[in-house]
Amino acid sequence: MQIPLFPLDIYLLPGGVSKLRIFEPRYIKLIKIAATNNYGFGLCMSIDNNICHFGTRVVITDFDSLPDGVLSITISAQELFLLDNYWQDDDGLYFGKASKVPNWQSTDINYNDVEIANSLKLLFKEHPDHASYYPSPDFNNMTWVCQRWLEILPLEVNQKQWFMSRNDHTAALSFLHTVIDDNLQKK
Repeated sequence: MQIPLFPLDIYLLPGGVSKLRIFEPRYIKLIKIAATNNYGFGLCMSIDNNICHFGTRVVITDFDSLPDGVLSITISAQELFLLDNYWQDDDGLYFGKASKVPNWQSTDINYNDVEIANSLKLLFKEHPDHASYYPSPDFNNMTWVCQRWLEILPLEVNQKQWFMSRNDHTAALSFLHTVIDDNLQKK
């Protein structure tokens, strides 16, 4: 698939939601393309001005013109992709040729993982603005819980890319047990 790209240091995994402020002409063009193709655009991170291999296809679910003339959009992450190559057009907008990466399969939560889900519930209660993006949170789906944690945690780009390259949530779950279990033991 060929897809317009938006390089940003925002990490979204399938099911993730975020808001963006759009003001540069090349990204206004990206929004127009995404609105007409009904396929969305690619959200991708970069390291040293090089776009990373893994990204997330997102669709626009809402938009609003702000008083300062900036366009505000709400995006929803649909699926991961692997970037085969990318280029810039004359307007500076990036495009890429990408291959779909299978989404992680939903997994029911088990007894050993309840604290990870409960910690995310608590975080959502402490940050209602962020929680408002998820009117129907799926705290019983361990894959969904792991993805939301990975989006929130302050990880390096190469760590985020590594998690995106995994076939399922198990590496993320193991990592979260280390981080959250250690934090709970310190209390």
